[in-house]
Amino acid sequence: MARPRTALLSRDIIGRAAIELVESGHELQLVPLAKRLGVSVSSLYHHVDGRDGVIHAMREVLVVEYVTPVPAADGWEDAIRREVELMWRMYADHPRVLQLMLTVVIDEPGALRFYSTLTDALDRAGLPDDEILSTIEVIDAFSFGAALDALSPDTILQSERTSGKLASLLPRRATGAVRNREVFDRGLDLIIAGISARVREARDGPKSPSRDPGRQGGLRG
Repeated sequence: MARPRTALLSRDIIGRAAIELVESGHELQLVPLAKRLGVSVSSLYHHVDGRDGVIHAMREVLVVEYVTPVPAADGWEDAIRREVELMWRMYADHPRVLQLMLTVVIDEPGALRFYSTLTDALDRAGLPDDEILSTIEVIDAFSFGAALDALSPDTILQSERTSGKLASLLPRRATGAVRNREVFDRGLDLIIAGISARVREARDGPKSPSRDPGRQGGLRG
């Protein structure tokens, strides 16, 4: 009997089916996944190493779709904004998959390219070597949080139960996808500003505390 022209199963096919399964609200389990694909569970093991292997396959699919290499940015800030935007879009579009991806080590070349690009950008910015990885982890944590924020209800704080300034601000607050986008933009602006400030401090040294002219001359003034 002639072999089929196309493979019945592959890492890509498994990854896409798993994404659809999870995003439809189901738990990631091998038996339902195999049933969805019309194959046996043992067939999955020819392509992935158990449940963790399926999660890796899911990330491989999404990284290829979202985090494609683009021409190098002119400056470090543009590079960080571009890369974090790509990763955030991937996470925000698939927040339930993100919760699974957080449970396995990152070893996919496409995802590792993202972290290498961030490392190079922070190095070009002038951030001290011993602060680069922790800064990337902060950026990562922010991206995760901003993406999971997409799962929040449209109304997060109940304005009728608040008072003062908060009560006056809440009715004017954007909701849904618009609010999620604003949270991401604002958060990334704060991170970039913090990196810039740290780079200046590392380059120029901490500022000496200014002396009050009215107190010059010691305690006896």
